[in-house]
Amino acid sequence: MPLILLTGFPASGKSTRAQQLREYFSTIVGKNVVLLSENEIVKNKHIYSDANKEKELRSTLKSELQRLISQEGILILDGGNYIKGYRYELYCSSKSNKTTQCTLHIDTSSEQAWKQNLKREENCQYSQENFDALIMRYEAPDGRNRWDTPLFTIQPEDKLPFEEIAAALCERKAPAPNQSTQSLPLTSTNFLYELDCVTQEIVNRVVEAQKTSVIGDEVSIPNSTEKFLLKRRYQLSELSRIRRQFISFAKTHPVDDIPRLAAMFFQYLTSHLV
Repeated sequence: MPLILLTGFPASGKSTRAQQLREYFSTIVGKNVVLLSENEIVKNKHIYSDANKEKELRSTLKSELQRLISQEGILILDGGNYIKGYRYELYCSSKSNKTTQCTLHIDTSSEQAWKQNLKREENCQYSQENFDALIMRYEAPDGRNRWDTPLFTIQPEDKLPFEEIAAALCERKAPAPNQSTQSLPLTSTNFLYELDCVTQEIVNRVVEAQKTSVIGDEVSIPNSTEKFLLKRRYQLSELSRIRRQFISFAKTHPVDDIPRLAAMFFQYLTSHLV
């Protein structure tokens, strides 16, 4: 089913917009609409004080999305979706299911979002600390990124462009699955071996380069034309953690073109480093 991915600051009005979308597509367009809401899973906003619980939340939402997206109708994902690497993973899920997707950015200012947060019931409010942390970590969508396109940016006073959203989902051809999104048998020993070698080589190159480079230098990536910009010093443990995450992701999205695999890891790595 086509996917509408909502994103925005906490308490920016995403859930209100999600309800408007559900009403439009169910009553006007006559589609079956499934609303997958972060709020239904998060019973206490203090979850955002715990990085592991927050990671579990994203994993739960992604698993539910993958389960629902193969069905008929419209799927609306109502959540912060503030990490661009996570939005990329969701894009791969919709692409592998040969369905369309669009991104709806609720562009409410942090000041207005905080005021709206204070109007909520106390048990539904974000603490000042968690609110500020989520604002700081938020990575706004960019229409130049294929996983954020087509992008609709909505101000608080705007009416939703229902017809344009419907056209983006129902009249546009879904992107064709390619080697980076099609699931292949995991028994391919060669693929798993290359996956391990290529990702480890890139991590080693970044670690070694830091010994002789300064902040702002670019590091050539093995098996790729990409260059890694050293924005700060990166710990081996941090790079290895992201490498393990990518390996788990890549096992369900195998490729047999090694330069493509290296480019995929480079993109994943840069999107998960802050």
